[in-house]
Amino acid sequence: MTEYRFARPDEENDVLDFINAVFSQAARPHDFARLIPKVYAHEGFYVHHALALEGSRIVAAVGMLPVKVRLGADHPLLQAGYIGSVSVHPRFRGQGHMQALMRMQIQEARRRGYDFLALGGQRQRYQYYGFEQGGMTGAFSVNRANARHALPEGKQFRFEEVAGKDHPALGLMKKWQERQNLSCLRDGERFLDTLRTYGGVPYAVFDGERQEWAGYIAALDKQITELVLKREADLAAVLGAWVREKGNAVLLVPGGLWGRWQAVQAFSESCEISDGEMVKILNWEKVLSAALCFQAESKALPDGEWTLAVQDAGEWTLRVRAGKAQVDPAEGKADACLEEKQAVRLLFSPLGALLPGNKPPCAWLPLPLEIPIADQF
Repeated sequence: MTEYRFARPDEENDVLDFINAVFSQAARPHDFARLIPKVYAHEGFYVHHALALEGSRIVAAVGMLPVKVRLGADHPLLQAGYIGSVSVHPRFRGQGHMQALMRMQIQEARRRGYDFLALGGQRQRYQYYGFEQGGMTGAFSVNRANARHALPEGKQFRFEEVAGKDHPALGLMKKWQERQNLSCLRDGERFLDTLRTYGGVPYAVFDGERQEWAGYIAALDKQITELVLKREADLAAVLGAWVREKGNAVLLVPGGLWGRWQAVQAFSESCEISDGEMVKILNWEKVLSAALCFQAESKALPDGEWTLAVQDAGEWTLRVRAGKAQVDPAEGKADACLEEKQAVRLLFSPLGALLPGNKPPCAWLPLPLEIPIADQF
């Protein structure tokens, strides 16, 4: 008989061995202690995992990592749960283990009062549990021709790989990351391991002219997954120096950082806009309020009012007046009545402004809700 429960301390090594084995059989060899060191290179990760067991043998596992998300400096943090390490032994597939464990983790998230859940994976597979594609990322391609013709020389900037916790810039990197308006809270002791998620390589940026550390870059192959600067005015010069030294790059910029979108589009070769994670919202009022208020702070929004009813969740009125946004429980008739997946797609996906039907002013959309790659699971 199958037993479904959360992992115990003495099963920690078994959990790691199991997910390594399942993922390695499905694709290339996996070593999760190196792939996601912020979790699996430290003791205590068993608490994040729900298990299916046949006797004492693990046959399926689903993890959920707590993530605190900041949308604006003056708003309450959003508590998210990131679903990952979803694994079922090949001989035990088709028996409902993943369904049972996903429901366990969703129920646990509700019990803990989480505001939303996120994950990456095949769309239809996770739509069964109420997840839908949301969030938005711009992938800006910057090549050597762009650097030669449109970017300042920036010769004073050099890049130094942060290989260990004794690097002199590490403390500053953590402080700069904490000041970002769209970011996730990170454990200071695991900050470097967080930047190494999925094989990321962190580099400190040194300004030779000012003789000081000026920011950091997290690189993953040709992608710049994170670029945090002491002075945003150095953006073009730092990118120019990076491309001249390292070659063509793709800078990822999440939706909501509209000032950076505007700056980078002026000189990049091209931009690809895509969905971020799949999300399931548990506390609609809190998430809507945080996202709409942050959006109003990030760019000018036209005045408007729109009332949304989300099936089995509630009804809210979204308002923007003179640049100020607010979300309140609805009192009148809803302008749109949607299932939760439809509402996520409309409000948080880059396709939202293009979809037919009743919707708020297109200039409000998409609302920002993004978890950086380094904070994913």
